[in-house]
Amino acid sequence: MASIELDIWRGEWGLASIDLECLKVLTYMKFIGVPVKVHEANNPYFAPKGRLPVMRDGRSILTTFEEVVDHLKSLHYSTDVHLNTAQAAEASAFTQYLREKLYPAYQYAWWIDEKNYNDLTRPAYAKALRIPFNFYYPGKYQNSAKEMIDALFGEHTDLREIERTIYQEAEKCLKTLSDRLGESEYFFGNRPSSFDAIVFAYLAPLVKAPFPNATLANHVKGIANLTRFVARINQKNFRHVTDEYNRQNAKKQSTGTQSDRDVANFPNQTRNKILAALFAAIAMTGYAVANGMFQKLSSWSWQRTVLLNKFRIAKKHFNKMKKLKTTQNGEESQLP
Repeated sequence: MASIELDIWRGEWGLASIDLECLKVLTYMKFIGVPVKVHEANNPYFAPKGRLPVMRDGRSILTTFEEVVDHLKSLHYSTDVHLNTAQAAEASAFTQYLREKLYPAYQYAWWIDEKNYNDLTRPAYAKALRIPFNFYYPGKYQNSAKEMIDALFGEHTDLREIERTIYQEAEKCLKTLSDRLGESEYFFGNRPSSFDAIVFAYLAPLVKAPFPNATLANHVKGIANLTRFVARINQKNFRHVTDEYNRQNAKKQSTGTQSDRDVANFPNQTRNKILAALFAAIAMTGYAVANGMFQKLSSWSWQRTVLLNKFRIAKKHFNKMKKLKTTQNGEESQLP
């Protein structure tokens, strides 16, 4: 057997891949323990169908989960050898049931819900793609999801009615899955099957991705045995991914502590600076006003002194002239 290589969408939020189909294949290959070189692709343009995953084994190029399972089975790698005929038939029926009831809701949550698409899906895929493909592929995948929903419900059906119906059907499907799993570790005994890989690929992104509108995700998180199922598989098969995510997350929080503190203190710091500047301005203005008033008062006091002196001089001169005139009149009255 030649070296097997697998191209997938990159992981995020502690997931090995953000993509449902990639996660199916990757989980199945983890179950069977086949040696594989995994590549996080950033350009599906050269993929046979313009999509990921792509598995290469020599000249064999496989692009779907079913193709990968059949190919690996031909190489004597399979997780389903322990299933009897009835269990294999049940697994096949359940797989189809998920495709009909859970997959439309999954696509709706990821690609149709505008809030989820704009805030979660598109940024996640754009981050995984290189320019200029990050402007093209998210919209392409969204259009494909819209075409599927239109085919199921009609192009002119009210979107709110579609959302209500699609999530109701998904909730029933999840309840059926939960009942089938019960308290078992896996759906068919104590060993994983290809069906377990499929279920994990559906549920893990709904459990881990931070959906803004989390209607479907909350349905999954509200079912205890399904969330434990996801945690078990993740711990046994993708622990390194989870540990790395937690390490990076802790590092971000640690380096962000001071920044967060600065951000938290920013309003107070700004307030203090503004108040200080305001008080300084008031003080300067007060000083200027007070100084101006002092100067005006000083000027007025000086002018008043000058006027009073002039008045005194004028009054003295007036009294002198009056006295002189009185003397002259007295002398005139004494003439013969």
